[in-house]
Amino acid sequence: MLRLRTAAIIPAAGFSSRMQDHKPLLKIGSQTMVERTIGLCKQAGVDDIIVVLGHRAEQMIPVVAKTNARWQLNPDYSAGMFSSIRCGIRAIPASCAAFFLLPVDIPLVAPATLMHLRDVFQRSPAVRICYPSYRDRRGHPPLIDRQLVQELLDYEGTEGMRGFLRNYEDQSLVIPVADRFIAMDADTPHDFQQLQEACRPEE
Repeated sequence: MLRLRTAAIIPAAGFSSRMQDHKPLLKIGSQTMVERTIGLCKQAGVDDIIVVLGHRAEQMIPVVAKTNARWQLNPDYSAGMFSSIRCGIRAIPASCAAFFLLPVDIPLVAPATLMHLRDVFQRSPAVRICYPSYRDRRGHPPLIDRQLVQELLDYEGTEGMRGFLRNYEDQSLVIPVADRFIAMDADTPHDFQQLQEACRPEE
């Protein structure tokens, strides 16, 4: 069986207001968060990586460009992450059957987690969304069927992406993984400090 082709959408367009600094360019070890997030997708064999930019895009573009990931500019980034997700999915190539959604502030997910989600998704034709779970808590990134892209673009309900995904609970699969980082983000300076402390030196 040929390996399923996937894309990754990395929203990195927000104001980072609770962090009081620009999250994507903060460093964990020797790499910025956006570089780490792109890197883990590459290690997992993701075929097309799309970083959605907005706030301070002029600083982000050269960082993303040197990784050979693609970037998309969201002119409506002030409207929130859902607008960035929609911006990103418009750029998914037709050759990709599903896409990961991985916010830039969740940079320590193990590549093996993405690979496992992809393998399970490929073996589960009735499933539209796969979520990783650690100790009964869902995390990122979900892997979402490309067939849902148009419905996502047309969605006018409440709660943005969360509300959209809730409509597909009966077509979703929660997959336990041994990866605590699926639920560790960096919304605040305290969160970021915890990520820095959790990052192993060899990474």
